[in-house]
Amino acid sequence: MLVQTIITIGAILAVIGIVLGFVLLKMTGGEGYVPYYPSALLTLAGIVFACIAAPMDVMVREVGLGGWAIAALFAAGISFIVTSVSHAFQIHDNEA
Repeated sequence: MLVQTIITIGAILAVIGIVLGFVLLKMTGGEGYVPYYPSALLTLAGIVFACIAAPMDVMVREVGLGGWAIAALFAAGISFIVTSVSHAFQIHDNEA
């Protein structure tokens, strides 16, 4: 049951990161690194949650901070990959 909750949280965070990345990618026109900020924020949140989870036993929505860290890092990885592939295609389409 706990694993399903963590996967669900990770999937929701990944979708949010991907959508924000797409929106920022369209706003900037493929210039700069702004579309990667949501993924970087998820990575930072995952690292902070992992560091806080070690000494403390905090539960949020029946999941410990370690689970939230795993979900955030999973979401960051997936959203970073999808955003970078989309960014590469947009750069290629602009040059053609």
